[in-house]
Amino acid sequence: MTPTKAVYPTTVEILNQEIDCEGNTPSYYRMLVNKKHFKYITIEPKIYEADDLCFPPILLSKLPPFPAGDWNYGRISQAAENPTTFFAETSRKHFPSITPLWHANSYDYLSFKIGQRLRANVYVASSSQFKKPIIAKFARFEWEIGYYITETQVYSWINGSNIGPEFLGYLTEEGRVIGFLIEHVEGRHATISDLPACEAVVRRLHGLHILHRDLNKHNFLISERGAVLIDFETAERSDDSEAMEAELRGLEEQLLDKSGNGGVIIPSSGKTLLALQVARAQTAQHKIIYPRIQIY
Repeated sequence: MTPTKAVYPTTVEILNQEIDCEGNTPSYYRMLVNKKHFKYITIEPKIYEADDLCFPPILLSKLPPFPAGDWNYGRISQAAENPTTFFAETSRKHFPSITPLWHANSYDYLSFKIGQRLRANVYVASSSQFKKPIIAKFARFEWEIGYYITETQVYSWINGSNIGPEFLGYLTEEGRVIGFLIEHVEGRHATISDLPACEAVVRRLHGLHILHRDLNKHNFLISERGAVLIDFETAERSDDSEAMEAELRGLEEQLLDKSGNGGVIIPSSGKTLLALQVARAQTAQHKIIYPRIQIY
């Protein structure tokens, strides 16, 4: 049997990771190789220690060599009789894309600098294509695509209504749509003193026959233009007037809530930010950028 030819990338960047720290199920990684090739790597359970899975410099030093070829999915395994890890599978997978599309503009992921993480899958991003930072919301892995199909459509329903941030276009990876870009609204999360403004924007939403269905206080941004609604993943078309009244009645309780439902909050310079620390590490052969372990 002819051994698989291996390649040694000069740069490996771990973009995203989803790890089972107990080691009972596979761990998943989205990587960028040599600044241009996306690789989705599944590591079978019980191969590496949890600490190694969570710390890219150590993990990357232990991975088997990457097989040569035009592949974007790989699965790392280990034989029971041999501790050496290996790529049990590589293939060129056709990953899903967000559809249908309604906006004319699309932007490639590699044209952005992805910065601070605000929530799960929500990042501040910057590019020469935009005069100021924007918000990128995207699926890290293929099973997350479905989360954003509804949300992209809701933005078409509210377009021009001054309800949510301006929708700027789609975020693509090798041609497929993995997410979307919206205006970065400068503001703070709502408090009980903002109840009238929050009621007003919710009434405008209901006037378009849309239920939000997740009106926690972290989904309101109070800006210079008033209350702005965000996070439309669970929104839906509806003519249910009773459900709409129930959303409005529940606003006061949501704005008084101190449970943290909807996000982990820290104050900074008078503004509210969602917690994130981004760590960077350098090794002789690899550049790795990765988030510290977060629970959302």
